[in-house]
Amino acid sequence: MKKYFLSFVEEMVLNPNYQGYVGGRIEVYVENQEYAVEEIRFFTKKIKEFDKFREKWDFQEVSASDLEEIKKIIQEKFNEKL
Repeated sequence: MKKYFLSFVEEMVLNPNYQGYVGGRIEVYVENQEYAVEEIRFFTKKIKEFDKFREKWDFQEVSASDLEEIKKIIQEKFNEKL
């Protein structure tokens, strides 16, 4: 069964209109690949809720079904439209 390794990378939010937001990407790696095979973008002002989510999944190996669920959660909760 294929496993995916997750690494959360926060990026600086420089636009003063978005102070109080956290943004960045989740890099998705697979075994024997030097570079990430996918990036999942996030941008949210739900910082406390996102911190708990990140603590649970950062630097974890997950299954394909877990990865799909994580993508769904990011899209529904932590990817605010501007």
